[in-house]
Amino acid sequence: VSLGLHGSGKAKGAAEVKLPEVSFKVRVAGARGLHGADKSGLSDPYCKISIDGFKIDFKTKTIKANINPVWNEEFTITGSFDVKTGKIRFSLFDWDMVSRNDSLGCVFVDLAEISASGPFSKWFPIVKCDSPSIKFKGELYLQFAWGIGGSLPAADLNLNAEFNIKKDVKAGGSASIDVTL
Repeated sequence: VSLGLHGSGKAKGAAEVKLPEVSFKVRVAGARGLHGADKSGLSDPYCKISIDGFKIDFKTKTIKANINPVWNEEFTITGSFDVKTGKIRFSLFDWDMVSRNDSLGCVFVDLAEISASGPFSKWFPIVKCDSPSIKFKGELYLQFAWGIGGSLPAADLNLNAEFNIKKDVKAGGSASIDVTL
């Protein structure tokens, strides 16, 4: 999925400045340990993406009854953004059929962090959307590549296997991994 956004910036009392056009790719791979917003203790999570107030129609699919969703959905974003101060926002929600969708928190990533690195993957802590200094429950796993031709890290991450191993070990089981070189 691709989207192009263009704009300009203007500081107080300054002439309008045309921002450079940039492109990057992001993969919303998955999340772990999300808040269970439904009575069952689970959520029906999905993720929406926005940049510096631009409303973007990027949204992952909704994963039903899950607090450790795996999306592995890739988006390409092209637009005119302030790379030095711009932020990309990942807003997580619990989908509800009857009432308003509940916020599960947000992740904010500086465009400078994305542009200064090669392709990278990282677990980001989820924070309260209106108070980013307050940590919320869970983490979001994101992968980035700067530039239209940039390649994202391999999407071979099996998040479900990682969660199941942790669950088994917590329940008193043991875990082993066989590696052949």
